[in-house]
Amino acid sequence: MAIEELRNESGHGPTVIRNDDHSGLEVKRYLRRRVRRVIRDTLLVIIAVVLSAIIVISAYFAISAAFVAHEVKAAAATVTSLQGADITADDASGKLKTTSDELRKHADAAYIHTSNPIWAMAGKLPGYGGDVEAIRTSVDALHQVADDALPLIVDAVSDVDVSRITIADGSVSVPGIRQAAPKLAKANGIIADANAKLQSIDGVTLGALQRQLKPAQEKFVTLAETSDTLSRGAQLLPSMLGLDDPNATRTYLVLAQNNAEVRTTGGIAGAFGLVSVKGGKVEMHDFVSTSEFGSFDQPVVPLQSDERDIFGDRLGEFMQDVNFTPDFSRTGQIAKAMWEAKRGGTIDGVISMDPVFLQRVLSVVGPVTVDGGNGVSMTLDGSNTAQSLLNKVYFDLPNNADQDKFFGLAAKASFDRILHSSSANPSELVRQVISSAEDGHLYVWSAREDEQKLLDGTLVGGTLVTKESGGYMGAKAPRQVIGVYYNDAMASKMDWYLDRSVEDKLVQTYPNGRERHEITIRMRNTLSAGDVEGLPDYIIGTLENGAVKGNIQFVNYLYVPAGGSVPEYAAGPNGNKGDDYAIHDGLTVVAKQVSLAPGESYEIKATVYTAPESMNGRTVVRQTPLAR
Repeated sequence: MAIEELRNESGHGPTVIRNDDHSGLEVKRYLRRRVRRVIRDTLLVIIAVVLSAIIVISAYFAISAAFVAHEVKAAAATVTSLQGADITADDASGKLKTTSDELRKHADAAYIHTSNPIWAMAGKLPGYGGDVEAIRTSVDALHQVADDALPLIVDAVSDVDVSRITIADGSVSVPGIRQAAPKLAKANGIIADANAKLQSIDGVTLGALQRQLKPAQEKFVTLAETSDTLSRGAQLLPSMLGLDDPNATRTYLVLAQNNAEVRTTGGIAGAFGLVSVKGGKVEMHDFVSTSEFGSFDQPVVPLQSDERDIFGDRLGEFMQDVNFTPDFSRTGQIAKAMWEAKRGGTIDGVISMDPVFLQRVLSVVGPVTVDGGNGVSMTLDGSNTAQSLLNKVYFDLPNNADQDKFFGLAAKASFDRILHSSSANPSELVRQVISSAEDGHLYVWSAREDEQKLLDGTLVGGTLVTKESGGYMGAKAPRQVIGVYYNDAMASKMDWYLDRSVEDKLVQTYPNGRERHEITIRMRNTLSAGDVEGLPDYIIGTLENGAVKGNIQFVNYLYVPAGGSVPEYAAGPNGNKGDDYAIHDGLTVVAKQVSLAPGESYEIKATVYTAPESMNGRTVVRQTPLAR
């Protein structure tokens, strides 16, 4: 029998099935076929929609990724210009704001894309999900800095217009520093957090992304270091200048280092003077020579066993030897104890400067004339101060006591000139102070724990970078530091004639972050044999430790980074080993005494490995500052 399909009376609507033979079986079969067809058609539609959506999403993601890559590349270029920004320049805040706005524009544009749900889903995909998340994290860190941190820094730099800094009549004024300090501290916290995010990125598989990520991480560490330095400085200055408590007087001990007799942080402390600070008013007192100050029969402070093994008891007995150690925070502690034991009073901090620092500052504030007695008068300026104080004075003033006195007079006269330099360019003066701190010609230590905490890890603080110190410059990805230092070993002023350099060659990096460096230390006695007879006795020195007249004799120290090693060390033409292998505050040290005849050169070659988990490319060499 046939089954007829009839419309309802209106000709529309649902189908009416009439089974003339009343066959339920046929109806069921028909319905099953009908249902399958509907399901199939529905699935086809769904698949088509899903495929279309995938195509659209994929196309969007590809376009979005290209857009993000463009914006991130532009932002990275802006970050590079930020790192080179000179906050001491004219209209520094205006220039910084322009650069900051540019970075914000690119960072915000990229963030709008990477923060949407499509990118979030892509980050969950197997295979390349880790790469997508790396991009999202990078953009998030960039956005965090651009939107939250840089506006604060721009405001702070505007608060502290360097051109308004004044030093006149013994008073130091830094307008706006108190308003700027909390802004810089908050910005520094934001940048440190963003830097930590970026350094924690893992799971990157794409080689192109890996190559882009590494320089980005390095730039962020540099940015974090700069931010940290600005924040620390803004917190330190008001406190150390006595602006926080204008009724209290701070007393600082100034060490005038003489690089002609080399010490690890420059040279012997040839003269010492006190500086009183109250409410920004600075008063410089007379300097005292080493011969006037005297010494101690035993260390004035308990020395650590490693200090005694490497440097001997003189570190704690003679003021001119307090910087045998390259750790200036320790130098400050010992110098404070010595002064208070001999002269009484309370020392709130120790400042070290050398003739190179004075020469740089005098190039800005103008020359000073120093009367050394016996018909000897010298004008010190931005071109001759180092040579005059480190060499020429010993020819002009044959008496040792007169030489020591002249060094102290020159230090005081230069310091007084700085404190009464109202016509000097403040921006240029700040630049010279910063460059001196970077090169090791200026160090500062504070006896106050909160202030010293801010100084630790900075260049001007001069502390050793150990596992316990928490890094270098306060960065979340601390640098590794290879140290190359010197101590005179013949009580002479011959080190003016010592030419020295350090070559650091990175030859290999390893997956665990360890680096292999080939270090070459070169030293040369620039004197000729004919020059020796014309040298004053005070330059030649007392010829201690078996020294020979005309030779330059010293101890070279190679400090290995925390957690590193030095498997190969060869000194001189015969490849000799070091004289002493020791541990100083957890750092491996190799010491070698060298004696150079006139015209003689000497090399030390060493293979140095940094610690695992180091950030590649972040190793620096810190060395005894150069006198020439």
